[in-house]
Amino acid sequence: MVSSNSIEPFVLGQIQNNTFLLSNTQTQQAVIIDPASGIGNVINIIRQKHLHLSAIWITHAHFDHMAGVYQLLHECGSDIPLFLHADDLPLWESGGGASDFGFSFDPRAKPTAFFQHGQYLHFGESIIEVRHTPGHTPGHVLLYWKDKQTAFCGDLIFYHGVGRTDLSYGDPNALLRSIHENVLTLPDSTTLLCGHGPATTVGEERENNPFLLADD
Repeated sequence: MVSSNSIEPFVLGQIQNNTFLLSNTQTQQAVIIDPASGIGNVINIIRQKHLHLSAIWITHAHFDHMAGVYQLLHECGSDIPLFLHADDLPLWESGGGASDFGFSFDPRAKPTAFFQHGQYLHFGESIIEVRHTPGHTPGHVLLYWKDKQTAFCGDLIFYHGVGRTDLSYGDPNALLRSIHENVLTLPDSTTLLCGHGPATTVGEERENNPFLLADD
């Protein structure tokens, strides 16, 4: 049976962020994960496909992962639920870590719904599990879509890399613990859709990620 759910990746913004558009052809439901700057093209696709944007999911509150939020809400509906983990609210409200790079940023929007560890999000006929994965930021989350054998992992882990912990609110011990408890416990065949760079798999990172091998 062919799934009615799809995932479209977009590389946006000056830091080459991966933004993801989830859509369901039966319900016309859509969700955007980590809308970066330059989100206009994604909005055009939503309109062309007559999709209904039902939620915005933010893996963590760094400015580059939510720079497109205001435009999305302004053009697609100010009442769209905006999800974030509450532990990242201080980071969001202080400008998403932009001060670490010498500039200021105003998100011009506030989260209206909050992720909980172990929460199940409904999308089409599927459910997506929220896993709280602090380390890169205190409220970082991973979103595990079991039916798709896919996890949206933000900046927790990358292809042969891991998220930075030298920025404000970073915690290297928490990051490695989050990876061991919430990534390496997934099946090796699970695709990891990262916040930057190419996709990878749990098995690839278990066997070849130098940061994880050094931690063993």
